[in-house]
Amino acid sequence: MVEKATYGITAVRYAGTQVVEAMMGLIDAGRARWDLRPSPTRVTEVVDRLVEGDTVISMFPDDEGGLQPGPEIKVDVLPEGTETLALDDDAPGRSLGDLPRF
Repeated sequence: MVEKATYGITAVRYAGTQVVEAMMGLIDAGRARWDLRPSPTRVTEVVDRLVEGDTVISMFPDDEGGLQPGPEIKVDVLPEGTETLALDDDAPGRSLGDLPRF
């Protein structure tokens, strides 16, 4: 059995109102550190990871300057059929728009 990877998104880049890139890195199995530090990743590549069955989570800055795992990322389809990203569970202060911009 192949273990699925877990990725974390720490920031997003918008073109107008649409997410076009995400700072995404590979998280180690214990979610204690990065196996591969975040780098700019096109939305289509994030969607590919999700389609392959990998887990992608949001990583929000905490008060101590670190990162705190947030809700999982999911694919959202806009009315015109464009795929974009959204959080699986929006909570106060935890929407995709609350992640830092780059």
